[in-house]
Amino acid sequence: MAEAELTLYAESSWQSPWVFHAMIALEEKTLPYQLQVYSMPLSADQRTLLADHAVMGKVPALQHGDLWITESLAISEYVAERFPFPSSPRIFPADLGDRARSRQVMSYLRTGLFGLREDRPTSGVFGRPTKRPLSEKGKGDAADLLRVAGALIKPGAKTMFSEYCIADSDLALCLMRMIAAEDPVPTHIVDYALAQFDRRSVKRYVAHLPTSP
Repeated sequence: MAEAELTLYAESSWQSPWVFHAMIALEEKTLPYQLQVYSMPLSADQRTLLADHAVMGKVPALQHGDLWITESLAISEYVAERFPFPSSPRIFPADLGDRARSRQVMSYLRTGLFGLREDRPTSGVFGRPTKRPLSEKGKGDAADLLRVAGALIKPGAKTMFSEYCIADSDLALCLMRMIAAEDPVPTHIVDYALAQFDRRSVKRYVAHLPTSP
């Protein structure tokens, strides 16, 4: 299956943090792949196609030969194991403890912070920043996100661990929700997030963003 072509199914607004994660994983692994971009909402035929092949009719979806996968973490885990180091760069830490911590961070970002995500959508990162004040729930989420980031990011560090991992991209995107809106964020955490957004993989993603008229 290693010789089969990879195809990533994405959505045309390029606002999904989960499509972001999947594409960054492929880019950081330096894997050749094709893009199939769908407009949202998915048509009935598109949803059926994805559900028939990948069980869940949603994007992002990754096709590798006869295998189709949805869910961003499943996609990054698959490419990390299917194309392992040293033939392809690591996207998960080599150290077992750091690897577990990276998964902990990514799970945290996916299962919480709903108030912050509503107040500071990804459209404010990749498009016009949101200027409205944070709600009380958003303020609580923002404080917790900064607490977590502060525990993981040392002053001057550009990565959480000794080397880059895919959790850095996810954490940076979540922090950029606040940074783009000019919410208060410690300088060393801003520097960390901006360093992540300066990576080639993120620039490749941003290049797909629709241009304003």
